[in-house]
Amino acid sequence: MFRTIDSWINRKVAVYAVVSWHKLYGMRMKIHHLNCGTMFPRFPRGTQSISYCLLVKTNDGLLLVDTGYGVQDYKQPTMFTKVFILSLGMPRSLEETAIHQVKKLGYARDDVKHIVMTHLHSDHAGGLRDFPNAQVHVHALEYKAIQSPKGFKERFYDATQWSHSPKWVVHEEEEKGDWFGFRNIQLQEGLNPEVRLIPLHGHTRGHCGVAIQTSKGWLLHCGDATYPFYHKNEPAEPFKPLPFYVMSPPKWLEKGLIGENTSRLKELHAKHGEKIQFICSNDVITYSRQLHIQRDAS
Repeated sequence: MFRTIDSWINRKVAVYAVVSWHKLYGMRMKIHHLNCGTMFPRFPRGTQSISYCLLVKTNDGLLLVDTGYGVQDYKQPTMFTKVFILSLGMPRSLEETAIHQVKKLGYARDDVKHIVMTHLHSDHAGGLRDFPNAQVHVHALEYKAIQSPKGFKERFYDATQWSHSPKWVVHEEEEKGDWFGFRNIQLQEGLNPEVRLIPLHGHTRGHCGVAIQTSKGWLLHCGDATYPFYHKNEPAEPFKPLPFYVMSPPKWLEKGLIGENTSRLKELHAKHGEKIQFICSNDVITYSRQLHIQRDAS
């Protein structure tokens, strides 16, 4: 009798262990690479760009990195957004909005539990209103910047994009630990995959990269802190090679527009490029290649 009970208990413990292991580790991580806004800027001429966002399957729902412009930005834009979209030469396609792409992938609006913002410029934050129940993660300095904008680059915020009172999660910097020599902020304890904010201030006061742990190492979304220096200028069709002044901008332009993080990121790539995949917000090279990979896999 006791052997029977022991056997029953052991089976139950074994089943519980397998179920618990599956819940913690068995979920297959999936990262979708999204273009949430094609651009044909009036300056610099002859370029094609995108708003590069990521959709990540986690153990706490879907996580979106940046949103691009949202539905209301195209249907009822403010005067500022209308002028900015015109200057970027955007086709204003609702099919490129994050909410449309999330639904096309078979998910619901409320499946998106977390939105992690590299920064809150209007071409990155417009889709926040399309996910009103998601937690919006942002660096404390960026949150402060939208409360009291200063200087030229902070004029590119559009406060109507967060007029719905998002569920802000404001992250302060921590002094402990580092991520390959960079300061970092753990997004949420227990989140799988692990996600970290990497302060890359300069383009805006609280601009951050977003590092996502993968089976091969890390994926680092650099936001607008750099350009795709980590690639040869060979995008896949239908994208065309970028002009030299985009792939290698003069120092004065780089400093004025995106800050001074590129030299450190180049050093990081040289030392740890085999462990870290780099992308940035306007990286048509990586996106075009990922697009072909995703199409081939489907």
